[in-house]
Amino acid sequence: MYHREYPITPNQQATNGALDIFVEGCRTDNIRQQLVGLSVLRSATEAQIQAAMPFVQARQQVTSAQIHALFTR
Repeated sequence: MYHREYPITPNQQATNGALDIFVEGCRTDNIRQQLVGLSVLRSATEAQIQAAMPFVQARQQVTSAQIHALFTR
C-alpha cells in the first residue's frame, strides 16, 4: 500500500523538542530516539533549527559545534 507524505512545517516548540530528542538520542546511542527527532526536524525550516539551538545548548550542556557534528555522523 502506498502512503503519501504531506510535509507540515512543525511549530517552534516542536522543533525545539525534536532537536533535544535527537541530541539526547545521539548522546545515549539510542537510534530510535534519533530517528524520532529527525522525523520532525526534516520538515522544519533552517531558521527553526537555528532558533532551537540555544534551547538545546542550555538543556543538554552542549555547544553549537557539537550539535552540528552530530548531524555529520
